[in-house]
Amino acid sequence: MRVVILLGICLWAALAGGAEELNFHVAPGGDDGNPGSSDAPFATVGRARDAIREYKAEEGLPVGGVRVLIRGGRYFLDEPLVFGPEDSGTALSPIVYAGYPGEEVVLSGGRAIAGWENVEGNRWAVALPEVKAGTWYFRQLFADGARLTRARIPNEGYLLTAEALSKYAEQAKKRYGGYPGVSAFRKEHPDALCGFSFTPGDIGEWTSIEAAEVITYHSWECSWQTIRSIDFDNHEIHFNTPCRYPIAFFSPHARYRVENVPEALDAPGEWYLNRKSGVLTYLARPGEDPNAMDFVAPVLENLLILQGAGQGEKPVEHVSFSGLSFHHARYPMGIYDVAPDWPKQALAAAPDWPTDFAPGYTDAQASPRCGQAIELNGTRRCGLEDCEVAHVGASGVLISRWSHDNRVVGCEMHDLGGGGVYVGIDVRDVGQPKVPPEAAPSKNAVINNRIHDGGRVHPSAVGIWIAQSHHNTVAHNELFNLGYSGISLGWTWNRAPNHSGHNVIEANHIHHVLEELADGGGIYTLGVLEGCVLRANHIHDIQRPDGAIGSHNNGLFFDQGSEKLLVERNVIHDIGHVDVRFNQNKREDHTWVDNFFEGEGADVNGESARAVIDGAGPGKP
Repeated sequence: MRVVILLGICLWAALAGGAEELNFHVAPGGDDGNPGSSDAPFATVGRARDAIREYKAEEGLPVGGVRVLIRGGRYFLDEPLVFGPEDSGTALSPIVYAGYPGEEVVLSGGRAIAGWENVEGNRWAVALPEVKAGTWYFRQLFADGARLTRARIPNEGYLLTAEALSKYAEQAKKRYGGYPGVSAFRKEHPDALCGFSFTPGDIGEWTSIEAAEVITYHSWECSWQTIRSIDFDNHEIHFNTPCRYPIAFFSPHARYRVENVPEALDAPGEWYLNRKSGVLTYLARPGEDPNAMDFVAPVLENLLILQGAGQGEKPVEHVSFSGLSFHHARYPMGIYDVAPDWPKQALAAAPDWPTDFAPGYTDAQASPRCGQAIELNGTRRCGLEDCEVAHVGASGVLISRWSHDNRVVGCEMHDLGGGGVYVGIDVRDVGQPKVPPEAAPSKNAVINNRIHDGGRVHPSAVGIWIAQSHHNTVAHNELFNLGYSGISLGWTWNRAPNHSGHNVIEANHIHHVLEELADGGGIYTLGVLEGCVLRANHIHDIQRPDGAIGSHNNGLFFDQGSEKLLVERNVIHDIGHVDVRFNQNKREDHTWVDNFFEGEGADVNGESARAVIDGAGPGKP
């Protein structure tokens, strides 16, 4: 078969007049047994990747590179598209996977759902055998391009915790408004992180509580938990896994909601999935016929992975993706331990707990560990251009360790469970023996993107995250409708040496962020940031959402240890609190040049400020 395909490729190139660039074609009506020409295309992108491998082994890369042209349509992926060092191009022979001009190409990690039956009134149901068999489960559902609401209590807004668990209520009261001592307390009493007291009537005697999930809003973070038990006599709910912080240690009244109990399926547009029976139920809106709608549930956690080999010695190089839409990635709610020895502590504190914990999730600030649809790990000069990432359960793109000189340019990312573009490595992985400093990503560019409507599953996620990563450029992006901060820079909670220096954050338009949480900024910084620049950014319309707890939201928030930034020609206005806030650093720790802060008396409508405003955001000079 390989000989036939190679002969077909050579014949196609000859008929094309000896063009330097080699083209393969993929189309919905194609066949992976075809040679991949325009009149006999492949059916899958994965087959085109393999064909390029075969061609390279026989002929080497042609000067001018290889382009895979993908015709319009939706391609359901059986597994993530994975590219390794063997799939690399070169500077003279780059490899590009591109949507056909003028046609919409969707690479979906989901599965279409059809065959709905009317149960009663506007209630419709479909049986999913894979769910019943335990091989598939999803927490997001999309129809006609929109994210549907999972059955929840309450239907709008939030419930409020009444207090910490009664056993710890007195100690919690001593800590309201701050968090000194919380770290020590949670080590001594880890079960304090596993529940709260509720107001009678807020929690019902629901059926199937083993499948229910509770999302609790702390100050700048959230936790997803499943229920171990409900004590109606003492009005307490107990979780299987811990939150990151003891609930009610910042305020007695933290927001929360409950999802996925059958009793919550009471509002048109909601859905409920019964894990035991495998039955998916949808409550249709007036006039809707589910069998005339395009329902998709996610199957894959990742859609695209570029994975280098070794300690940066064998990167994936010169591979890019253009004009493609990546849709429908699943969020599985895996357990993140708040401390490495958490399970041991928890079981020692509560020996009646099951040894096989039910799922639960809590994360650090900005939700860097919630997962991503696209990952670049060990890559050089790769990237995305004019692509879309949408309808995913976690974040959009992660550019991780050993990744340098990559680009995310001109993309739109929206309807995100998490954030947009994350460039960096986890602070826990910095330094030997985990990863050496040279593993920190560098010289990556995030330019001209629109990132909005994020944090739909993880409200603490941010639009763009640059952490333990250096010499990157974040410019001319627009970020809005996010649960937490717009851009987060730095990832060290003190003045210790780090790898986050020499980043340029320039000409970004950031507005209407921090819509669900508190204690953040349009741009948020953390740690010593040698050589970093915040220049000509336009930041506005940031308020404090109702019910948020903790400190205020700001245009710029320089958090713990922030030092050595150049802050130049930024325009900030319509901020609910002060435009610029400092925590454990001060204004004199940074250099300030010609900024326009409305809250400090600057004229944000003057000619100089207007020039900054007009130049910020995508597509600006």
